[in-house]
Amino acid sequence: MARVDALVAAVYDPISGQPESKHTPVSIRAYKPVWHGFILSRHPITVKDANYWVKVRGAEFWRYEIAGQHALDEPAKWAQRHLGEEGEWLDFIDAKAGRYRAGQIKRNRLEGVVFIAPSHDLPARSWLSQLFSLSSLSDADRYSLLVGQPSQGQKDAGQIVCSCFGVGQNTINEAIHSGHVNSVDEIGKKLKAGTNCGSCVPELKQLLAR
Repeated sequence: MARVDALVAAVYDPISGQPESKHTPVSIRAYKPVWHGFILSRHPITVKDANYWVKVRGAEFWRYEIAGQHALDEPAKWAQRHLGEEGEWLDFIDAKAGRYRAGQIKRNRLEGVVFIAPSHDLPARSWLSQLFSLSSLSDADRYSLLVGQPSQGQKDAGQIVCSCFGVGQNTINEAIHSGHVNSVDEIGKKLKAGTNCGSCVPELKQLLAR
């Protein structure tokens, strides 16, 4: 007997074993979590007490997009169960609003961050992601960590386009708009983007076309 997955009924052709995957009845309802969040961790973790989670590999970190249908009673302890209690912890909590933000630092390097909110009102992940490539956090980085975005005067490289060298979209756009680069080859010479595995070359061409 063939089987597609646990959601498809075990109905199949008695001769070929082909599952009747196009005629499986389903019941659908809206997923309405009471909180949304994300975890960035230098090391892979096991997500607990979250009804929904997605794991994405980044440059020197793992990203977990998470959500839950039950409020977190002790978010600080919940965060430390995931990332570990070691190191220096910076955190902020607004229990009434259901918001929690935390950063874990070891030897002045960022080890992980946890951001929880009752809605999708969360900061972009791009700048926080870039902090994992730093050998040491500056005072400005620490100051801005729980805000989730760089303070005035700091640059946000934007969403990472070239994972091999950690080059962000904002950095590439700035080089293009300044007239310093006019081709993928010139982007590679100036920023190194696209010069290793080459998987970002199509996106570099799109940025140039815009």
